[in-house]
Amino acid sequence: MKVLLVEDEPDLGASIVRKLHQEKYIVDWIQDGDEAWLAMRPIDRSYKQMQQFTSDASHELRTPLAAINATVETILDLEHLSEQEARDTLISIRRQNNRLACLVQDLLLLSRFDQKTQVTDRQPCCLNDLITDLMEEFSALASNADLQISSSLEHPQPLYVLADEDQILRLFSNLIANAIKYTPAGGYVHITLKRSTSDAVIEVKDTGIGILPQEQVRIFDRFYRIDTARSRSSGGSGLGLAIAKAIIEAHKGSIEVQSQLGKGSSFIVRLPASSVEEPLL
Repeated sequence: MKVLLVEDEPDLGASIVRKLHQEKYIVDWIQDGDEAWLAMRPIDRSYKQMQQFTSDASHELRTPLAAINATVETILDLEHLSEQEARDTLISIRRQNNRLACLVQDLLLLSRFDQKTQVTDRQPCCLNDLITDLMEEFSALASNADLQISSSLEHPQPLYVLADEDQILRLFSNLIANAIKYTPAGGYVHITLKRSTSDAVIEVKDTGIGILPQEQVRIFDRFYRIDTARSRSSGGSGLGLAIAKAIIEAHKGSIEVQSQLGKGSSFIVRLPASSVEEPLL
């Protein structure tokens, strides 16, 4: 067995020396300035999160592209292609293309929220009407999943928020769709609307699989999935809750999750309440 010496590989030797000097400098810097190191920790954490996000985004984009390429390669290997085979191929490619397009749109939306360039058309939005619309929209999906979906409007008068209605609709659509996705047959999803002091409070509660405590702090991270297999089979990208949180923060609201494994979860959203007469900003 040959022992690799620094003299054998001058470039490698120089690289090792530089690395040792860098590590010694970092150690000396940490020892000389613990406060400086502590100040750098948020930057280091943000950098690692950016690296993870880039890696995850690349993986998510590569998956549908690989599926499209595999489909095309398979068809090219065939000597003869029937009309039905051609149709099935085009349907498969269209499905993967739609998945790719949705993923890119979600990434662009999150990027605009990060850079605070996302345009919000804020108008008085009646949450009572919005929840009624959502109930109609998701009733068929819940029925197909053998779930009960219901709502209770505990505020006697129409409750308004000053918001971009399309974004608020997407916010609660994401929460309700997740509740249906992770609730076994025979369970239920319930949406509650009420007012607490100056906030409108909307709770989406389910009898689903629940979330472990260590996962509850990560579920709003981009590309994070509780159940990877189920998310992928249903077309989920792991961006739904990240987008929901970004929308809430853009509207000066908050969201919290309460969950028990095997018993279900509650997502509680608080948004600043508004009167219809309040001047638009």
